[in-house]
Amino acid sequence: MNTTAEPAPETVNILDQVTLTNDQVALWLGQFHDRYLPGAQRRGMRLERVWRSPAGRDATTVHILWVLPGIRAFYRMRGAAAADPDVAAFWAATDRYALNRQRRALQPAMPEFVDAPEPDPAAPDAASTTGTGPKSGAAETNPTETDSAAAAPTEAGRTVHGTGAHA
Repeated sequence: MNTTAEPAPETVNILDQVTLTNDQVALWLGQFHDRYLPGAQRRGMRLERVWRSPAGRDATTVHILWVLPGIRAFYRMRGAAAADPDVAAFWAATDRYALNRQRRALQPAMPEFVDAPEPDPAAPDAASTTGTGPKSGAAETNPTETDSAAAAPTEAGRTVHGTGAHA
C-alpha cells in the first residue's frame, strides 16, 4: 500500500500585457476574444481575469491573467501554440499597432497567504495603521491617482515589443 501522496502540481500563471492607444483597445479586445481566446482555451489555458489600466495620457495597458494546472501543461500549451499558425498571425497583427507587449510566466514562490487578522482598534498603534487621513497641515493626496500611477507607470518607449514568444 502506497501511503505517499503525490504533491499537488504547482499552477503556472501567465500574465500578458499589451499596451495600445486608447482608440485601439476595443478593436484589439474584440480580436482577442474572436481570434485568440478559443484556441488558447483548446491549448489548456484558462482565462482567469482581464484588466485595463492607464499607461499614460493616450494609452491603455490590457492585462490578461491565464492559469495552467502545472509546468507540464505549460510546455504542452507552448508546443501546441508553436504548431498553430493562427497564434503567430494573431501576435504579428498585434505587433503592427501595439505600443508594447510582454508575457510573464509565474509560479508561486511562497505558500498561499492567509489573511492576517484585523488589527485591534483598542491597540495603541492601531491609529497609525488605519489610514484615517492626513494630520492637520499635511498635504492631501488623491488615493485613486496615487494607486493608478503606481499600478501603471508611463511607458517610456512607444515601439518596444515584448519577449516575443506568446502562445
